[in-house]
Amino acid sequence: MNKKVCIIISIIFIALLGICTYSNIFQKGEKNANNNLAKVEIYSANDNELLKVISDKKILENYNNNFSFYEDYEENQDSLKDSVHNLKEQYKFVSYKAPVAKYGSKELEENTIITLFENSNIIKMTVSNDSIKSFSLPEEFLTFYYNISNEDLQFFYSLIEE
Repeated sequence: MNKKVCIIISIIFIALLGICTYSNIFQKGEKNANNNLAKVEIYSANDNELLKVISDKKILENYNNNFSFYEDYEENQDSLKDSVHNLKEQYKFVSYKAPVAKYGSKELEENTIITLFENSNIIKMTVSNDSIKSFSLPEEFLTFYYNISNEDLQFFYSLIEE
């Protein structure tokens, strides 16, 4: 084989290797994103009574995929925060994720707490300080408010009723 053919074959081989690696990374990322959520506990906000534990993988995948309200969270944070002061908390959804490390503790880690309010589409999401391994942040920097759609709200209520 001459030098040109060897160079062309090498370039094709490197390109194919790069494409395979690139697609493999994204496939693993999608699978891990859905499999990392391990459990959701639903509590009554009035008396902090545990109402339900969800660990079914299909329901957890729907729960994980149903968060379409993450976008544009900075726009109305102050006004939404002021709005919930007059509202009564109704339910809390505490989500737990499986630890990422292969070795060490296998205990589930608290991920987020989503609070639903009576007669409102506003929810409060508090990210657990345990989710941030590098350093500790005050809760005010880990709490976000969203005005969700009726469909998203109905999804949360459907989890309670099932």
